[in-house]
Amino acid sequence: MLTIGQRQFWDIVLTKLRLNLRSEVSKTYLGYLWWLLEPALFVAALYVVFGIFLKTRTDNLTVFLAVGMVTFSWFARSVSNGSRSLDTAGSLTNQVAVPKLLFPLVVVSQDFVKQTLVFVALFLFLFFMGFKMTHVWLSLPFLIITQWLLILAVAMVFAAIVPFLPDFRYLVSTGLTILMWGSGIFYSYEDVIIAKHQDLFLLNPMARLIKNYRQVLMDGNWPDWGALGLIALFAMVVIVSMLWVYKKLDTTYARLALQ
Repeated sequence: MLTIGQRQFWDIVLTKLRLNLRSEVSKTYLGYLWWLLEPALFVAALYVVFGIFLKTRTDNLTVFLAVGMVTFSWFARSVSNGSRSLDTAGSLTNQVAVPKLLFPLVVVSQDFVKQTLVFVALFLFLFFMGFKMTHVWLSLPFLIITQWLLILAVAMVFAAIVPFLPDFRYLVSTGLTILMWGSGIFYSYEDVIIAKHQDLFLLNPMARLIKNYRQVLMDGNWPDWGALGLIALFAMVVIVSMLWVYKKLDTTYARLALQ
């Protein structure tokens, strides 16, 4: 089995990422378009339910829903796709002694490229709705990087489990649906959760990230740097821990791929 160095590893990541994106474009444009359509359809449906039927009294409800849905849909899609990355790699895990990080990293990075189009669409929508770019938008790269680290960390954990328990991917899907309802996408947690339980609600990192995106994009305020730092630190600890797990189970994953 061939082995690779660190520089070769990153060359492989970039090459595979470029080839995957090119292949996806050549096969269908709907894959990219769906990243825009899905959150838009969700926002429309949620607006009908909460804005019209239930008459939710939230300022700028459409923008409120759009920011929450765009943020969460990126997390949900990338975690779901990344969780299957080792399982779908198949015999490739036996051909080159590449760190198993490669597979979730490429998937999560590929999804990030597509997500940039969604963010551009979101920003244009905000301008259309009368929101202006302010100096606090300089914090957006830090918000996005923090979320990317969280996505990679969770995807690595799930990807490590699925080859051993293939049915776990169904739990991932169910768990993400439950998490969606508990992340404050279509409601303001300050309005529906009693004060003594709000800190418990914000232990959900996605609820915290959504809150900070809205803080920056809608309220024109700086994010909670302390909270972002804790999320990023947590994600990096998980990533480093999973690198150790992947290294320990390297031959096991290669053996599972042959079964």
